Amino acid sequence: MKRIITRLYDKKIDASGLAIFRLCFSLVMLCEVIQIFYFRHLIYDKIPYIELSEIDYTIPLILWMVSIVFLAIGLFTRIASIVNYIFCLVFIATINSYEYHMFYVYMGVSFLFLFTSIEKVFSLDRLGLILKHSNTRVTYKPSRKTSVLNYYAYVLCGIAFVYFDSIFYKTASYNWLNGMGMWLPSSLPQITHLDIESFLLNSKWLALFLGYVTFVFEAVFLFTFFRKKWRLPLLIIGIGLHIGILIEFPLPWFGLGVSALYLLMIPVSFWRKIREKLSFKKAKLIFYYDEECPLCNRTKIIINYLDFFNAIEFKGVQTFGFGNPLFKNIGKDDLLDNIYSTSNENKIYTGIDTYKVVFKRIPLLFPFWVLLSIPGIYHIGKWIYKKVADNRYVERCTEENCGFTPPNFPSPIDDIKLSKAIKIKDLKIGVVNVGLIFILILQINITLNSLLINNFKQNIGFTGTSISQRLNKFSIPLHKFSKTFFGVTTHAVFMDTHFNDYNHIVAIEAVLDNGEKLWLPIIDKEGNPDKYIYSFNWVKWTFRVNNPNINQKTLERGVRDFIAFWAHKNSVNVNTTQFLIKVKKVDIPTQWEKDFLTKQMAKPWLDGGYVEWKNDKFYGFIKGIESL
Repeated sequence: MKRIITRLYDKKIDASGLAIFRLCFSLVMLCEVIQIFYFRHLIYDKIPYIELSEIDYTIPLILWMVSIVFLAIGLFTRIASIVNYIFCLVFIATINSYEYHMFYVYMGVSFLFLFTSIEKVFSLDRLGLILKHSNTRVTYKPSRKTSVLNYYAYVLCGIAFVYFDSIFYKTASYNWLNGMGMWLPSSLPQITHLDIESFLLNSKWLALFLGYVTFVFEAVFLFTFFRKKWRLPLLIIGIGLHIGILIEFPLPWFGLGVSALYLLMIPVSFWRKIREKLSFKKAKLIFYYDEECPLCNRTKIIINYLDFFNAIEFKGVQTFGFGNPLFKNIGKDDLLDNIYSTSNENKIYTGIDTYKVVFKRIPLLFPFWVLLSIPGIYHIGKWIYKKVADNRYVERCTEENCGFTPPNFPSPIDDIKLSKAIKIKDLKIGVVNVGLIFILILQINITLNSLLINNFKQNIGFTGTSISQRLNKFSIPLHKFSKTFFGVTTHAVFMDTHFNDYNHIVAIEAVLDNGEKLWLPIIDKEGNPDKYIYSFNWVKWTFRVNNPNINQKTLERGVRDFIAFWAHKNSVNVNTTQFLIKVKKVDIPTQWEKDFLTKQMAKPWLDGGYVEWKNDKFYGFIKGIESL
């Protein structure tokens, strides 16, 4: 194993794919945290907005979002990754009633963020490094290369191990073994939010084929993802599978987040080709700068760094400006003290207008162009620029009078010796080796308690023995530890137990004091998930508040909390409003059936009782859902 890890560590590839993954995954996690922030009172209050949580989570959640933004743009990346991981531990690793599968992915990826080179390219940290080690004569160019282990770590832990564990549940599932693993959840109104029956679910062989493809795909992924010839088909199937989840189920951040992981399997040459295709063949603007001015050189470095599509070309005034016929009527001192640029149409821009054109040409800076297009802001910017320019008229900024000392370029950290025989590189390889063994132990502990293995242990009479009980004393705490800190846990997704006997859909209708009736945005009138129950809220309502075998007290508490939250958000007085419980009874199929989803959505709503509030006290009169 150490020999393999050493070989992979020494294999260096461009870090562009890693940076694109960092950006995309961070944006997905940011969206998740924004949703947590919006629903924070539903999640953390004892009764939303009525009995508040002992701790106000507003500021901590805002700080978490700030840390994720820093991760996305690659600013203070190491610190941001530590802060993000701590917030993940606080907010999602310890959550119970709202947990769902994507939370484990966030934990695992956030842990890997601590150690991988995610800031290598496309980051403000890299820009800071360039500025720190550059001068008017030399522009420092840090290596864009990183070990391929940085890519493999996320794919192995975030996808491969997950699929491997999932197979030990699917092989013990009637639905998955009979090809209904994809068709069944897509055919239940309370599970899906999109009717694709007409062109997919009603094609029996296509629906069953997709179920089997998912099964086989997950079974082989761990053993094939690192093989070059397998990469493209695995990439297509994997992204297709999770885009399908995004479209079909109310799990947008799960679909997008895992799709972001698949970006790491795209060959790095693809990103280079994309950039070459989108880059301008000829620069749209030529920016003239003072070659002897450190400030001007730093401005050039910053703009160049953000100009992904080569819209701006920089030329030194001393080398190219003095002899340019377009500037024949402009004095040398003015060319040096002011900023000039020319377009392809030989139009000359000066001062703040140059920066305005630059902002327009570079997508990342486009918002600044919008701001400068506003008359008042434009004139303020022009005044500020003139003040700066006037100050530079007194004495031009050179290396001597600006006090800029050219620093030495940093040495490769891998070559630093810790002792006569050990380098930093050797230490890193050793840590990776131990870390992989540690994660393997955690994953094996999880898989040895999977449904298939547990069935096998029960069949051979091992369950309940003294050895089994001793192992459980070790295994259960280890599972809790791995789940909390690393997101390593079971992956029993869309199993038979999720759907067996799940023959009811519960919705809520509010009757206001003026007689107006409003359907709460939890379950819509056709029985599908509405806008309130996406991601963790969908899991909460569908499998915690409700489930295949309803607990009436749990149902009442869930109904109470969702009503209290909705009422506050919509300025509805719960004390003068009656809330009717609506129940739709559906069928549970054991085999493929044409038009099944349409038939279930057409089922009538039944009276499930009602709930009411008096002096902010909740009273439930919900009928026995199972007996309806």
